[in-house]
Amino acid sequence: MRTILYNFLFVLKRFRTSSILNILGLAIAFAVFFLTIVQAYYDFGYNRNFRNADNIHLYTLYRPSSGFRETHVRVQQLKEFADRHSEIINYCYIVNMWDNYDIRDSIGTSLGTLRNLPITLSKEGEGESFVNVFKPEIIAGDASTAFTPGRAMLSESIAKKLWGNEDPVGKILYKSFTNTPITIAAVCKDFPENCSLDNGIYVSLTDNLYDGHGRVYIETVGGGKETILKREAERQQKSSDDELQTELTVLPDIHLILSEKGRGSLSLTIVLLTIGILLVIIAYINFVNFAVAMAPVRLKGFNIRRVLGESAFLLKFSIIMEAVFFSLFAFLLSILFIHYLNDSVVKEFFIADLSLSKNMGLLMSFVVCSVIMGLLAGIYPAFYSTAFQPAMVINSSFANSQGSRRIRSILITIQFITVIFLVITVGFIKLQHIYMQNNSLGIDKENVVYMPYSAIKSNLTIFENELKKNPAILDIAYSATIPGFPGIENWDREYNGEPVNFAVWVVSHNLLRFFGIDVIEGNNFQPEDDYGPEKIICNRTFVEKYGFDNIIGTTFSGTYPSERAEIIGIAEDVNFEILREPVKPMAFISCKNYSGMNCMFIRIGKKNITQTFDYILNIYKKFGNLNDEAMVEIQFVDDMINKYLYTQENNLAKLSSIFTIITIIVAIMGVYGLILFNAKSKQKTIALHKVHGASIMEVILMLNRGFLIQFAVAYIIAVPVA
Repeated sequence: MRTILYNFLFVLKRFRTSSILNILGLAIAFAVFFLTIVQAYYDFGYNRNFRNADNIHLYTLYRPSSGFRETHVRVQQLKEFADRHSEIINYCYIVNMWDNYDIRDSIGTSLGTLRNLPITLSKEGEGESFVNVFKPEIIAGDASTAFTPGRAMLSESIAKKLWGNEDPVGKILYKSFTNTPITIAAVCKDFPENCSLDNGIYVSLTDNLYDGHGRVYIETVGGGKETILKREAERQQKSSDDELQTELTVLPDIHLILSEKGRGSLSLTIVLLTIGILLVIIAYINFVNFAVAMAPVRLKGFNIRRVLGESAFLLKFSIIMEAVFFSLFAFLLSILFIHYLNDSVVKEFFIADLSLSKNMGLLMSFVVCSVIMGLLAGIYPAFYSTAFQPAMVINSSFANSQGSRRIRSILITIQFITVIFLVITVGFIKLQHIYMQNNSLGIDKENVVYMPYSAIKSNLTIFENELKKNPAILDIAYSATIPGFPGIENWDREYNGEPVNFAVWVVSHNLLRFFGIDVIEGNNFQPEDDYGPEKIICNRTFVEKYGFDNIIGTTFSGTYPSERAEIIGIAEDVNFEILREPVKPMAFISCKNYSGMNCMFIRIGKKNITQTFDYILNIYKKFGNLNDEAMVEIQFVDDMINKYLYTQENNLAKLSSIFTIITIIVAIMGVYGLILFNAKSKQKTIALHKVHGASIMEVILMLNRGFLIQFAVAYIIAVPVA
């Protein structure tokens, strides 16, 4: 081992520049590969914390004719579905919400507000099914009593945040704005980050306010999924051709296969993992090239060791172990790079926690991987360097042997192909990203601010008038959801005896004018439409899809089955979903007093934006009776859409660009090391050329002609593949 270490240090000293470049390349490759593996481990391990994860499914309904996927269903639908299938062991109806809760002293004074606390609500009478399906680890209290009116279960981290090490069971929270007391009956261990369930407060839903807004998780017996889907398919065939199709997505697939907007992305994970793998391959190709190129210079030393009696096996072993030392040394250096990247802007583009302390298991696995990779990288140079005859050392023919040149050419060409492929692929990803960010959704979003207004509905008119006193407030409109965000309802209706299915965007009468959405036929909404009988404006796709003529003036059932909604116009199409989805049939409904309305849009002037934001916030706090802790989020709609809808695309574009640049640098480092090494080995040849009058450019061309040819060949191969 001492001899191997001595040889390793000798190589570092004798070939300092090339060795440093190779170690740096390997270290950078290890660091990037580690980050991509951490993200892949996070993504593919999603929801694997549940012991029975493969038997728990998300129940959704899909309509092929319109492309709509209903992830939220009604309680009655759930019960009818469960009654049809004996394979269903348990089911749970969950509504994910955000709300504020107060902590108060004995005389009712607020001690602080816990903002944006995620809540999971189970239908009353079905509360324990949450525990039965997901089987959380209960660490305090009795979960069987937690899902009754006025009681709740907390996750461990929230309980500690509120009361520290005190026993939280029996403590009371008050729901903000309603003053409803909630007694804590149980505490469960936190769910991990890569899980579909949020940590927070879990209460029972005591009314029908959120019916139709819940997600359904069902637990089946082993193999029950296939039986259920087959039975539902047979049932669907006997029904209307446009019947909703049943989908059961197993828990581990929800994150990547049926991912929510802004969450997981199978393409992002695969692309990053591919870049990480290719970067490691390129770094090790650099190393193998370096070792092969070094062999002629080290040949005399190898020959002396052979003459002194060292066996071929020990010589091979020492060369392989040198490669392992290089790999381990690079791995240790990569830990510093990983630590640096975890504190850099790169961290923002990952969902997973990149810290070393949270990934010690993977880090230890990387130690083993670095040893294995070192062994593999050292095998060829070891056998190649010892497959010589002593006479070759004397006449130096080994250094310029055809085999030596061929293997280096092949490896460098593979490097070039990989780098060119990545550059072109990332270029296309970047083009898509730019297109998504700049493509018009069909609405004018410039200088439009969003804010929720649920806390001020009782004073909404006064609040709006107060806002408009500021000349920087140009216009105000309302809707039930933000363009592109979840919340747009999906209606099944009949029109002239034919079934129709379309998205519904409930808006105030002026929202189409506010966002610049053109009404191409018929009339726009009027102020009285906010409170009178429901009026509908369909989009162009709705009319074209169903082939309706003279649809203006006709009616069908509205928000409430007892009401009739009149179609008064046809509007131009808008992208009310992410651009990955095609434009679908949709209808605007003017109904300002709709219970689900919670989005206020404010168009502001281009100047003094900070002061305008402060003004809006102060008025909101005044009319919403908010304390200093309960702040409202005010954002530009543009920023919200780009951040929420296109998080995956943003991350993919930025990370792939960063890592591709790193890949190019690593490849260049390897090629530079070989050129430098090649130049040193051809010093006599260079001198002879210069003596005979060769210019500097001619010498440079002589040294690099082979690399340029290899690059051209690689380009011809990589471009059509990319």
